[in-house]
Amino acid sequence: MRKTFFILHKYAGLSLGLLLSLIGLTGSLLVFDHVLDETLEPHTVAFRPSARPATYAEVLDAARAAMPGNPAPTRLMAQRQAGSPHVVRFPTPEGAPGPIEVNVSPTDAEVLSVRGWGTPEYTMTWLYRLHYTLLAGKNGKTVVGLTGLLLMVFCITGAVLWWPKRTRRGKRQWRRAFRIDRNGNRFRFYFDVHKVFGIYFLPVLLMVSFSGVTLVFPTQVEAVVDSLFEVEPRPALPRSHTDSGNPISPDEAVAIGQRAFPGGELKRLYLPRDAGDSYGLTFRARGEAWTNYGASIARVDQYSGELLMTQNVTEIPLGNKILRWQFPLHNGDALGIWGRWLVLISGLVPPLLFGTGIYLWWKKRVLKRNASKIAAKRPTKHPNKHQGKSAEPPNPGSSLAR
Repeated sequence: MRKTFFILHKYAGLSLGLLLSLIGLTGSLLVFDHVLDETLEPHTVAFRPSARPATYAEVLDAARAAMPGNPAPTRLMAQRQAGSPHVVRFPTPEGAPGPIEVNVSPTDAEVLSVRGWGTPEYTMTWLYRLHYTLLAGKNGKTVVGLTGLLLMVFCITGAVLWWPKRTRRGKRQWRRAFRIDRNGNRFRFYFDVHKVFGIYFLPVLLMVSFSGVTLVFPTQVEAVVDSLFEVEPRPALPRSHTDSGNPISPDEAVAIGQRAFPGGELKRLYLPRDAGDSYGLTFRARGEAWTNYGASIARVDQYSGELLMTQNVTEIPLGNKILRWQFPLHNGDALGIWGRWLVLISGLVPPLLFGTGIYLWWKKRVLKRNASKIAAKRPTKHPNKHQGKSAEPPNPGSSLAR
């Protein structure tokens, strides 16, 4: 069984290790994607102070006025922290890789940038496309999900191969299994690096790979989780009771939703898509572990202001909680700043394991090839010519028989 795991681990790594490395490196860059975006594009955070913050209605109106054709926005993503802008999203233009996003100042509703999501000019979203779809749409997304499953296989087979064997005295060398020996030769050093980094980051790699698979194959993973834990079906999004009248403002909708989550922080405002739709709001409710993610939901009638539905993530069944936690676990947000750094470093581990694995495989091939050449040059010993055909065959244990 151990030999089978070794063959599976080796050839899967040689064939798909480079792809895993690419996904890992881009994932590391995306852990702090908003911070990096604001650093690369400083004009998106260069807004003037104001005595009165801009209302959500003013932000949406300013963003809409900056768009050719004056299209209706689909959502507003509230500023992540002090100093960050609001981001207003518009529908995806035909042939574009993603929607249009407009950065708007939260102080005076000044439009700071208009960018196409997923384009090379919007660097961090282009990296997101590369990480999530390999720039190949749905087919690339499927490949990424299958690669996540492969990473889980790597983790399991790697753990089996790492597990220390028993010595002649019946003991296992546990201390040696967690240590890198710097006094041996280069092959031994790289072998230790490969196995030690692999086992130390095994829990994080399993967490990241499973959460990534969940994001790509949500329906299939939900079915698996539902077989183990209680999962409530996703509720149908309620519509407004009428499709005519005077709509309430976005700020009124936010205030109504805020009352359902006292102390909560608005993360996203989904605007009605038609005359009968309702406002959708996501909040980071009090008690949620993450900081940049809103997992609690409210729906508000766009005419009467009636609170149509609420769902607090801290009160839903365990199976639903497991599914709702996957995205903030994937980028480390659920684990705080140290969790983000841990996920960032874990993204560098697949390239390290691929590089050391390639070296070990290549070095073994060289050693085997050299051994074959030496054996070919060694003179062949012949039986004594005075011996007859009835001479005894060589001893199977002798060097000639070997």
